[in-house]
Parts: sequence; C-alpha cells; structure tokens
Amino acid sequence: MSRISFENFGKRAKCLKDYKQMTGRYNMQEGAKRKIFGDIARKLDLKPDDSVLEIGCGVGDLLIPLSFFVKDITGVDHEACLEQLRARFRKSKNIHFIPGNFFDVSIRNRYDKILCYSVLQYLEDEKEVFRFIDKALGLLVPEGMALFGDIPNVSTKKRFTESQRGRKFDKKWQRLVKKEKNSLKNKISLSADKKMIEFDDDLMVAVLQRFRKKGYHAYISSQPSDLPFGNTREDIIIIKPF
Repeated sequence: MSRISFENFGKRAKCLKDYKQMTGRYNMQEGAKRKIFGDIARKLDLKPDDSVLEIGCGVGDLLIPLSFFVKDITGVDHEACLEQLRARFRKSKNIHFIPGNFFDVSIRNRYDKILCYSVLQYLEDEKEVFRFIDKALGLLVPEGMALFGDIPNVSTKKRFTESQRGRKFDKKWQRLVKKEKNSLKNKISLSADKKMIEFDDDLMVAVLQRFRKKGYHAYISSQPSDLPFGNTREDIIIIKPF
C-alpha cells in the first residue's frame, strides 16, 4: 500500500469512532456489507483447520467473523487499526497481529488461505501490484489459496454505468451518497493520495497471465450485485500449485 494511503487508514482509526466510516463504506450499505463474509467464505473454501492471513485487516470487520470459522487468523495492518481491533474484540485466542505496512514486515509463517480485501487499489503502479502479490503468494502452503478481493475495475464500471440498469442505479446512488455525506459527523482531513493504481480489464488479465506463467492457477471472479460495490468490482483468486 502506498505510504500516504497506509497512514490515512491509521489516521481514520485514531480519529473516527464509527467503525463503518473506517472501512470506507457508507451506513446505507450496512445490509450489503453483512453479505461480504459469505461470499469470501465460499470463494476461499474456508475450513475449520485453516490457518489464515488477512493483509489489510483494518479494524476487524472481516477478521473477527472469520476467526470463528478457522483454526487461527493473523491480521496485518497499521498499529492504530490493530489497537481498535483489540479494543473491539478481546476474547479470541486464535487471533494474532502483525503491525506495519505489508511491504515492510517480515512474516515467517505459512498459511492455508490469504485474504486481501479492498487493498490492491491503494498500491502505486503495476510493478508494485505484482510485487505485493508475489510476496503474498510466497506465504502460502502448497495448494494454498489467496483471494485479492473487492478490486474496482474501471472497465467493469463503464459497462455497468452505460447500461440501462446502471444509469438508473447511478442516479439513485448519487442522491443517497450526497444525503449521507451531508449528515456525516466526525469528518477528518486526509492527505490526498495521487499515486494509486487504476485497475481495468487489461491489468486484471495481466495479473492472471503473469501468475499462470509462474505455474499458479489464477481466476477472475465477479461479485454478487448485492455486495456494497458488487456492480463495479471483481475478485482475483490464485491457487498455489502442489
């Protein structure tokens, strides 16, 4: 993750009291947000004996429910985010933490499953995306699986917004967003991050090609339309060969 975005998430965790605001989603998406876990559990084929790593776990919106369904789970993120997570949920002994930017931390363990949700779009460029995924896949056991989820694809968004359903949806969406933004409390000032990658169809396919050439199984998976941004985002699933 770019340094600016990484520190912005830390600042959110320090300043905001509303966990929903920390995730970057809207209050009106609360019902849709609850459906994310089921989609992840299905795509990652979670099992009770899995050891899981979540890169960019934030304040635990996914890590906490995941901890009830797997053997153990480790979260990597800004120390301020992890402090909020610890304060929010102290009971489980199968949760572990690694503070710091994923690029900077050293991780010795290997994992059955890796989750990285709504993170890749905060990287700076294609080279950094490949370096990030390379490091993550190096932490998988043989036949382990990684889900790089909730990636905004501008090509997918263009197709949706140009459709009849998309135009109707967007008109309603803009009204709701404006209304919610006007009612938000605890607004904070964040540094503008102009060095963020933009994913399109070409880059999504480039990721598949790169890691398939390395021997991995790699796939693009659509999101259900009832997820918070399901109409415009996609997931990448990569499985390490035996």
